[in-house]
Parts: sequence; C-alpha cells; structure tokens
Amino acid sequence: MGRKPAITRGAVASAALEIIDRDGMAGFSLERIATALHVRAPSLYNHFADKSEILTAVARAVVLETPRVPDPAPGQWREWLVSECVEFRNTLLRHPNAVPTVFAYFPESLLYKLYGRDSRLLAAHGVPSARALFLLEATHRMTVGSAVCTATGRPALVELPRPDSTEGKDWRSAAATDADESLFVEMLRAFLDGVDLGDKH
Repeated sequence: MGRKPAITRGAVASAALEIIDRDGMAGFSLERIATALHVRAPSLYNHFADKSEILTAVARAVVLETPRVPDPAPGQWREWLVSECVEFRNTLLRHPNAVPTVFAYFPESLLYKLYGRDSRLLAAHGVPSARALFLLEATHRMTVGSAVCTATGRPALVELPRPDSTEGKDWRSAAATDADESLFVEMLRAFLDGVDLGDKH
C-alpha cells in the first residue's frame, strides 16, 4: 500500500483559512500553516508553487462553501439571483478577515465555471444570453463590494433601517449586519428591476 501524504492541498487551504479567520492576514505565514499541520514549511512547496497559490486555494474554499440555491420557479429568476447573491455574501461574511483575500485571489477558472452554469440557468428562464453575463458580473461585483464594506466596517452613507428589536441597545453595532443585508437586497432588486434585458424590440 502506498504511503498516505502527510498533507494535502485541501488541508493546507483549511489551515490557512483558519489562521486568517483568527488572526487576519497579519498572522498568515507559511511557517504558521506548517506548524498547524505538523510539517516543515518547505514541504508546502510540494503542493503549491508559492504563497499566492495558497491564497487562491483559500479563496476557492470560501467560494465553494456557499450553499446552492434551488433552481427558480418560472418567472422567479430575479429572486433566485438575489438569493444566490445573499448566500454568497453571507458566506464571505462568515470569514470577514478573508474577504479581501477572496476579492484579490478569486480563481478565474472557478468564476468562469460558475458564470457558465448560471448563464445557462438564466437562459432557460428567458434571459437573453447577451445579457446574462452582464447580470452575473454586475451582481457579483455588487456582492463582493457589499461584503468588503461590511467586513471592513465601512459605514453606509444612507440611513440604515433600525430594527424594532434593538430598542435601548447600541443598534448600529448590534444590527449592522442585518441592516447592511437589507440595504444590499434593496439595491439588488432595484438594479434587477431596472435593467434593460434588450428583448423588447
């Protein structure tokens, strides 16, 4: 029987993400990953060419953590797309320290795969193929941008709704994520309702 590898690409990505989640990028290093996996740092180069390739694997792991939203009912593709974006944003915000890393190292091959899958779904629901990629790119950018703002504490410049359940509390900190999500959903819906699908001629 062959000897089982001491480490795998998945294990390295998981260890790196755990370090970033806990200590941010300031705590990220090959030495700390190796320590977490009980190996020597140079052995990581048997699996990854360099640090940026590890960060790409971290970004991929976060993206693939996103739950898949069931296919929409007829005429409900807009709400489906909103739900997809909310799920991805929620996944990103489970790893706030990693959000800038996902933004910077999002693997293009995975993005093309996801765009291809979702373009086919939108086409099946009557969205012209010439507009499907535009919709996906625009909502993807909105999603990542919203997550970056929330994860880094950048406040919205519009009044956020104040949930009734926060009476007497520091509602800005206690409900900031919920309020930001409500604003995000409202922006998505406004965009999708106003977009010209180019199929009315």
